Amino acid sequence: MNKHVPPRMNRRAFVIGSATLGAGLAIGLDIPFGGPAVVRAADGSPEIGAWVVVRPDDTVVIRIARSEMGQGSLTGLAQLVAEELECDWTKVTTEYPTPGQSVARKRVWGDFSTGGSRGIRSSQDYVRKGGATARVMLIQAAADAWKVPPSECTAANSVITHTPSGRTTTYGKVAEAAAKLTPPRDVKLKDPKDWKLIGKGVRRLDTVDKTTGAMIYGADVKLPGMLNAAIKDCPVFGGKLKSFDEAKIAGMKGVKKVVKVGDTAVAVVADTWWHAKTALEALPIVWDEGDNAKVSSESIAKWLAEGLDDSQPAYVGNKNGDAKAAIAGAAQKVEAVYS
Repeated sequence: MNKHVPPRMNRRAFVIGSATLGAGLAIGLDIPFGGPAVVRAADGSPEIGAWVVVRPDDTVVIRIARSEMGQGSLTGLAQLVAEELECDWTKVTTEYPTPGQSVARKRVWGDFSTGGSRGIRSSQDYVRKGGATARVMLIQAAADAWKVPPSECTAANSVITHTPSGRTTTYGKVAEAAAKLTPPRDVKLKDPKDWKLIGKGVRRLDTVDKTTGAMIYGADVKLPGMLNAAIKDCPVFGGKLKSFDEAKIAGMKGVKKVVKVGDTAVAVVADTWWHAKTALEALPIVWDEGDNAKVSSESIAKWLAEGLDDSQPAYVGNKNGDAKAAIAGAAQKVEAVYS
């Protein structure tokens, strides 16, 4: 994994990035200053700053630049933005920015890397400010339309209310006007005691699509003329590929070729992954299992047990205190063998 240094973003860079760039979790870049021209998402909906897209039906799209790999970052980062945005969580959706969008927007999303349990840690301040900035702009747009001070307006669940008169409007109705405003230079983040979403259990945004099979993965990519391969490595560590009988699967549906991969593996290339996998399972393969052919769970367990012999030299990664003395002086000793 590439080494990543959490970037820093000053107030000026944050405001400029929100004013001029498309969307996403902007992680510290120097961004050229531009005017308040409306930047639009692919469907034509206006982007409110660099983090939020608001559709006419009040759907809020939050762009996430960290990969969701089961750790929950997609939902967690969206919660951070939604908390400050004061939007209706039931109408929140997310999407990933594309490399093309990144280039067009001067790489505002940084390196797109995910790892080290830092997705939320290194992003939380910036994404919360992004949500808060969008909220302030939406409230300002409503106040301008009503010709009232924005201080008289509040927002909750994607609805803006003018407290003295009771008038209301929704984010979707004022998004176009809000997108034309210059983002404020200072925004106040919510006090943790007022959090409604951060730190709370919510339905994960990726669960339904993953459960129903609607989620699109990298393996789902289909390109014109694309072939697929299934590969099998020697089942014994250190072993090699001795031979295979390609003729046995030559007539199987979709099979294009059988390829030797280095000294240890063989792959079947076919028109679909399933055809490749099915043919690979039917391919007669002879392995040279080498010196580890006789290695078993029992022999490994014996080898590990021998390593516990105090008379044998051992590598010590870290030593704190005197473990033997502590055990010897313990009032009660518990011994167990785990395998």
